[in-house]
Amino acid sequence: MEVILLETIAKLGDLGDKVTVKSGYGRNFLIPQKQAVPATAENLEVFEARRAELEKIA
Repeated sequence: MEVILLETIAKLGDLGDKVTVKSGYGRNFLIPQKQAVPATAENLEVFEARRAELEKIA
């Protein structure tokens, strides 16, 4: 499963990185904790539009 990270996660990646994780880890931990979103075309566009806002927070 590919996800886009919404924050820096140790040993996984930085804000905005598109990473591949096991499906269970993505669905059961990262996405519910709002640390990542699924890497779909729509989510990529939304993330790029919000990148500056998220970088200020992080």
